[in-house]
Amino acid sequence: MNLSKELTDALNEQIGMEFQAFYSYLSMASYFEANAWDGFASWMSTQSDEERVHAMKFYAYLLDRGATVSLPAIEAPKKDFDTPLSVFEASLAQEKKVTASINKLYKIAHSCDDYATVSFLKWFIDEQVEEEKSVGDMIDKLKRAEGNTEAMFMLDRLAGERTPEAE
Repeated sequence: MNLSKELTDALNEQIGMEFQAFYSYLSMASYFEANAWDGFASWMSTQSDEERVHAMKFYAYLLDRGATVSLPAIEAPKKDFDTPLSVFEASLAQEKKVTASINKLYKIAHSCDDYATVSFLKWFIDEQVEEEKSVGDMIDKLKRAEGNTEAMFMLDRLAGERTPEAE
């Protein structure tokens, strides 16, 4: 039930990517907290927690398959942003990068005839569709609210109503 070296290495890289996303979202939450956008801060904090859970799913999967976990280094995240819109645009770019990485993992698993990993990755593929849609929807709303203070406050409140997903 062991994983190939190629797949093990790629899954370990994914752990790093998920922890990088966790760290980035925490930095985004900090930016919003510092600028009194409590709802947006809550949204990003919730997202950060989800990314940590995702990293731990990959971690547990590697251990379940008898593979060695090798945690890669992560970079300091960006901390300065111009507007709430720029934060969400950075979030979408990050989600697209994660999606591409998970798709690559799926391809590797298929090429190794590792159908257990193919099955495991299906959840992440579906999750990324939701992630990109959620962030994309907020970007659309922020663009429509541009220059309208009341609309921005409403979006901030709406973002604060987001609840964690059941993993």
